[in-house]
Amino acid sequence: MKNGRKRTIIGAVAALAIVSVGVAAGVYWHTAYQVPREEAEQAFAASVARLDARNAELDQAIESLQSLVVSGDRPLDETLLELASQRIGEAQAARQAALEMPESAAEINEAAKLMDSWGDYGTARDSLASAEAELSSSIAQLKQITNPSEQFVIERLTGLPNVVAIEAVTEGNDPNGKLGKAGGYTATVYFSSDLVDQSSVYRTEGHTYVVGGGCDGGGAVEVFATEEDAQRRNEYLAILDGGLLASGSHAVYGTCVVRTSDLLAASQQKALEESIVASLTELR
Repeated sequence: MKNGRKRTIIGAVAALAIVSVGVAAGVYWHTAYQVPREEAEQAFAASVARLDARNAELDQAIESLQSLVVSGDRPLDETLLELASQRIGEAQAARQAALEMPESAAEINEAAKLMDSWGDYGTARDSLASAEAELSSSIAQLKQITNPSEQFVIERLTGLPNVVAIEAVTEGNDPNGKLGKAGGYTATVYFSSDLVDQSSVYRTEGHTYVVGGGCDGGGAVEVFATEEDAQRRNEYLAILDGGLLASGSHAVYGTCVVRTSDLLAASQQKALEESIVASLTELR
């Protein structure tokens, strides 16, 4: 009996030792492997969430500019569409996607740190915002000079350097008889300039001083309903260039033909045209 009891005690002690070793091993595995991996996985998930948030901000900026590019609204400066597309491509190329989770805790932690170093899209977002602001302004500028009202043109010519008198044509005094007719201008505003020797300007009898002097007195802004009509008018004026009937410089902006006197020097024509266009396209 004593031997049997002794064997039982020894067996129990051995079993307890085995259990203790097993518990210790389990505690060690939990502490050394499971806990670090769980912590690494949590850190990884947090890094992914932060990167996703930064990507979402970038995606929103890309989307905003892209929607403007494909809106169908044309800008005054067509090159801004190409610039916007370029900025979108650069931003998309800079975007970083989250990594797949590695196997070991050490590798997971390294991956989390790496992703936290990604996604500094400040420069890309600023570039997108700048391109969007420029494109939006240019679109507004073109709309502003697309069949503008007679009053708008008069307001924008008023106060310009070297513009001293302004007058819009009416059906009763229109020198060309095109006002309001199909393919004709919807408005024409003549102006006199102090850069022109007004005594050398031939004035049509029966017309007021400014309209009677036509473009020779300074220039004009002719407004058309469509760009096609404005281009046709500009092409007609080009036929007269260099001849006895030449009427000065002329160029299309939106649906307007901006004209300056043939009595001005080329540099004066250019400067006056630029001043007029700047005023017509200024966003106020």
